[in-house]
Amino acid sequence: MLARSTLQQRILCIIPFFAASGILPLTIYRFVQAEWSMALLDLTIFIFMCLIGYFAYHKKHVSTLKVFFCLLAILATLTTLYLKGISQLFWCYPTIAILFYFLTVRLAAISSLITLIGFAILAAPLLPQILLATFLITLVITASCSLAFSYETSKQHQQLEVLSKTDHLTKTLNRRAFTEIAQRQINNYLRNPIATSMILLDIDHFKSINDKFGHNQGDDVLVKICQLLLKELRVNDYLFRIGGEEFIILPYATGQKQAVHLAVKLKDLIEKYSFIEGRQVTISCGVAEYNKGDDNLKDWYARADKALYRAKKTRNTVCYDNESTEIDYSVNQSCATK
Repeated sequence: MLARSTLQQRILCIIPFFAASGILPLTIYRFVQAEWSMALLDLTIFIFMCLIGYFAYHKKHVSTLKVFFCLLAILATLTTLYLKGISQLFWCYPTIAILFYFLTVRLAAISSLITLIGFAILAAPLLPQILLATFLITLVITASCSLAFSYETSKQHQQLEVLSKTDHLTKTLNRRAFTEIAQRQINNYLRNPIATSMILLDIDHFKSINDKFGHNQGDDVLVKICQLLLKELRVNDYLFRIGGEEFIILPYATGQKQAVHLAVKLKDLIEKYSFIEGRQVTISCGVAEYNKGDDNLKDWYARADKALYRAKKTRNTVCYDNESTEIDYSVNQSCATK
C-alpha cells in the first residue's frame, strides 16, 4: 500500500505510528502518577495519531488528514506548553516545520503566524525578557526559513508539473496530460452527460519529409502545424502531441458531427498552407465521440484510432467512428467518410 503512496502520505503514516508508540507508555506512566490532565491529553493525542495513521495508510481523505494533523500538532503543543510550562518550549520548533511541510504556502504562513502569537502569549510569563526575546527571534527565523523553503519548493513543483505535461518541441500538451484530461472529461460525462469527442490527427508521409528535407525541417513543420491548429481552436479546447507526428484534439462540449466539421476545417487549412516550397503537407483525421459503451479511455481511443486507420488508407481524409449514425457533411462531403 505504501509503495504506491507519495512521500507525504508515507510520512503521514510513519510519524503518527512513532508518535503513538512514544506517547502510549508516557500516557500509562502519567495515569500511574495520577497526572490526570496530561494523561488525558496524551491519551487523546494517541487516539488521534492512530486514526490519522490508519486513514493515511488506506489513502482516505489525505488532504483533510494533513490539515487535521497540523491542527492537532498546534493544539497539542499549546496545551502541553500551558500545562507543563517551560520544559515544553522545544516542541514549538518542530510544530512550525510540520505546518510548512504539510500545508500550502499561504495556509502554512497564516497558521504559523497565529501559532507564533499563541506561543508568545504562553511563553511570556515563563521566561525573562532576554530569553523570551531570544526564543521568539529564533522561532521567527525558523518560520521565515521554512516559509522561504516551502515557497521555493512549491514553485519548483509547479514548474516540474508543467514540464512533465508539455511537449518540449511544440509546447503543446503531451500524452501524460492527455491521459489525465481525457479521464477527467470521461468522469465529468458520467456525472453530467455532455457530448465530448476526440479527434486523432496524423501527418501524412511525415517520414518522407524528414528523409528528404532533414529533421530540422520536419520539426519546423510540427511546430507550424501546432501553431495553425491552436489559432483555430477555442481557449477551452485541448491539443496534445502524443507521438512523433500524431496529435489529439479534445474539443470542449462537442458532439461527433461538430467534431467532424472541425476536423475537415483543420484538414483543409493544413492542406492549403505552404510549409515547404514544392511539397504539400496534409493530415488525416479519425473522430470518435465518447459514449457509455466505452468501458474506459482505452476503448474511446481505440475507436478514434480505427477511424484514423481508415483515413490513412487514402490520406488527406477525415473518417469518423462506425458506431455512430450517418452525418450530413455539407461542408465537404468528399472528405468525410464513415
